[in-house]
Amino acid sequence: MHGVEIISGAQEALRAAVAAASNVQEACEAIRKYYDVHVVYHLAQTPDTGRDAPFVKTTYPTAWVGHYVLNGYVNIDPVVHEGFQRVLPFDWSELSVATLQVERLFRDAIRFGLGASGYSVPLTDKAGRRALFSINGMMVKPAWHDFVRANRGCLTDLAQILHRRALVEVYGEGDAAQRLAPREIECLAWVAQGKEAPQIAVILGLSAHTVRAYLKSVRHKLNCTSISQAVDRARQLRILAPPSTGGTQVRQ
Repeated sequence: MHGVEIISGAQEALRAAVAAASNVQEACEAIRKYYDVHVVYHLAQTPDTGRDAPFVKTTYPTAWVGHYVLNGYVNIDPVVHEGFQRVLPFDWSELSVATLQVERLFRDAIRFGLGASGYSVPLTDKAGRRALFSINGMMVKPAWHDFVRANRGCLTDLAQILHRRALVEVYGEGDAAQRLAPREIECLAWVAQGKEAPQIAVILGLSAHTVRAYLKSVRHKLNCTSISQAVDRARQLRILAPPSTGGTQVRQ
């Protein structure tokens, strides 16, 4: 474990190894080997609607992953819930363990061989898709906090590299969502909620002509012949949440 001591040359080699990994799982294993911590990367499908079909890669023991899923811990896990609402990295010591179920979750994690310390980096790409990179270690305070302070920058870089690798793994090299501008996504989201261009123009303070131009651009970028097809494609790319009783939302 390289722990508190920063060896910049070795960290550069780690970044290169993660970027060159053949898949996200291999990249997670490289990070684990270097830092001697468990690693989790979680690309959320629809965290804002409560229906999650995620892309998750982890170095956690298989027995713990099975126990976690079987007990539905994703529904109460404060790391997941906080992680998809926060913008800045956070230490797990900041989280509230407010219920007996959450206390049981953390007790079970330790019983299965996980550490009591953790650190997470929330991620959002320019298409609005959210992910969470987390590490879990056996160190305790103050050694854990020293470790995080010494390696915070590298961990953030690794999280970003992993996120890019995951998007390629899930969507391929030609990820169309990366080419969409925020206004284009916003206009498309309102279309998905049943709004017409004049209505969207009023909502966003734009001209109807400008809104139509944005929607035309979206169709071209997503290689779609109609705007309804573009909405469907945006949902497939996780830019928009699937339809629900509360309406379709842009990812926050």
